Amino acid sequence: MIQPMPTLPLSLDWEDWFQLCCPPFDGPDALNQFEDRLEWATDLTLALCGDLDAKATWFCLADQAKRHPALLKRIVERGHRIGLHGLTHQRAFTLDRALFRSSVKDGKALIEDISGAEVLGFRAPEWSLRDAACEYWRELPELGFTFDSSRAPLKVLGNPCWSRRPHRLMEGLWELPPPVLGLGPLTVPLWGWAMRVLPKSLLRAELAALGKENAGTPLVLHPWELDEDQPSLPQANLGHRFAHRAGLKGYGSRLRSLWSGLHLVPMESWIEAHERAEAADLVPLLQEVHS
Repeated sequence: MIQPMPTLPLSLDWEDWFQLCCPPFDGPDALNQFEDRLEWATDLTLALCGDLDAKATWFCLADQAKRHPALLKRIVERGHRIGLHGLTHQRAFTLDRALFRSSVKDGKALIEDISGAEVLGFRAPEWSLRDAACEYWRELPELGFTFDSSRAPLKVLGNPCWSRRPHRLMEGLWELPPPVLGLGPLTVPLWGWAMRVLPKSLLRAELAALGKENAGTPLVLHPWELDEDQPSLPQANLGHRFAHRAGLKGYGSRLRSLWSGLHLVPMESWIEAHERAEAADLVPLLQEVHS
């Protein structure tokens, strides 16, 4: 019998190379201050997905959707799903709850209008449903979302006590946290700089284990990570510069190697398959109850 390929969800945060969550990169004028490289990075990402026969959920910024409507439609035409990353790349905890709700509502409507695709998932910039925004996820179901991916089980970016596996925050709302590697203070994200610099043997073993488990923790990629020739970040501190630039060279080739044995699907597809499996398991139990 042929064994199915290990499956993991794949997610993309659709933002440009300069869109950090700190001034001056998150301000309203940032789009006009820095070079626009999003189309090139998006094309590189679509090529990577094509080579791997992968489909993903792209969490999109509304300000970039207005700037690149044809590019957003191209993503949908390639068979990918669309989620919301925000009206802008401003962290959720910098907004009060009412402003967060209105910005998410407006961002969802704008992206659906431009793309023609239904938006069911949300991911806050920089995993920012934390601190003052820790309970903001409660607004999402009423706005038409069925899943979130904004809560990283990691210090600084979230809370290491949060679950590392998909779970329901409430009926009708899934949480799919990003994968992390390690324990305690040695825990690191299984995306970004860590995916770019840690030994491939370690990463390959961890990805294989997650895929075999059907863990449902979505892999994370920013299109700008494939853009090796992007400019250096001006005015960024040392930590941001390291996280942004470490291991960029050859990252596309590295991912083609690391992800080649995985079946990569949109987060919506993983949830749908998981819910079908749950329903199938319930059928014999219901038959037994009513017999």
